Amino acid sequence: MYTNRLISILTPVFNQEPYIEETIRSVLNQTYENWEWIICDDGSTDNTGKIIKEVRDVRIKYIFQEHMGPHHLVKSFNKALSMSNGKLIAMLDGDDYWPDYKLEVQVKNFDSPDIVLSYGECIMVNKNGSTVQYRTLPADPHIASNDPIGSSLKLFLFKRDGFITNSTVMLDKEALLSIGGFIEAKGLSQDFPTWTTLSLEGRFAANPLCLGYRRMHLSSTSYAADREAHMEDGINFLREFVLSNRQKLVDLGFFYGRDILEEHWKRLNPYARYYSRAIAALSCGSFKEAKTAFKKFLEKDASLKQKLIYSLVVLSSFLQFDVVNPLVTFKAKLAKKFGSIW
Repeated sequence: MYTNRLISILTPVFNQEPYIEETIRSVLNQTYENWEWIICDDGSTDNTGKIIKEVRDVRIKYIFQEHMGPHHLVKSFNKALSMSNGKLIAMLDGDDYWPDYKLEVQVKNFDSPDIVLSYGECIMVNKNGSTVQYRTLPADPHIASNDPIGSSLKLFLFKRDGFITNSTVMLDKEALLSIGGFIEAKGLSQDFPTWTTLSLEGRFAANPLCLGYRRMHLSSTSYAADREAHMEDGINFLREFVLSNRQKLVDLGFFYGRDILEEHWKRLNPYARYYSRAIAALSCGSFKEAKTAFKKFLEKDASLKQKLIYSLVVLSSFLQFDVVNPLVTFKAKLAKKFGSIW
């Protein structure tokens, strides 16, 4: 039974002074108390380190290193992993935070021996903590729970959809180490490559409640990245993943040839991340940035639906008030409550 096991929380952080106090409070307020927290500071130049070191809790281990930058984030995660003592691993970004029940809910998931990853729904918030979006589980329960094993690849492999939010995740450490720790892939953070690889190792526990709050702000590295290059890096990882795991994929019943997969990947919208950029810009009140990003997105997807959303972006800019994100959140809540009829 895992229900009283030590949980190791891993947090790489860099210059998160405006948000780190709320992150810290969310960990200290956990109803499940058997945890350790390894915070790897990537050379912060603001008061991030000072705020962390002022917290007097022996469960917190603070490590300062010379700045390596966001392209070496996976190395920071693996460094923290190598220092961990827990049987379970949780990740928390330095600008995100948790509901107080998060660890208590998820530790129970691992009483099932074939669970390698647990995650949940996510509330996306802006820099002020106001709700921007509600990210639900995939509608298909087989994909959501990776049951049978490999089912989540229908989104990971075919659509390059990283539907699992980092700060909602808890991992079985033994399963994580069996794939070599957090997976490094050029141009990508640790989450998508690691979740994709773990989908070949065991089932996922998909919890239909909020297990994390993700902060959306324009200074985040995920929004500053080159969208087209990021999409290509993701496809390059998938090509290598298919080659490296060909036999496992066949054993699990994936008989799709490279030509079929390549055709799927060609149809992926390389501009899709501009949509996320636009939504984040709206939530931060940067209306000009939102219009510019959404126009870029429309270059590849000029459907009636997207044109309608763009008209709402324009309206938001005129009103100087975000009308898009509240509608998206309301739709997600309706879908969660009433299911597919919505």
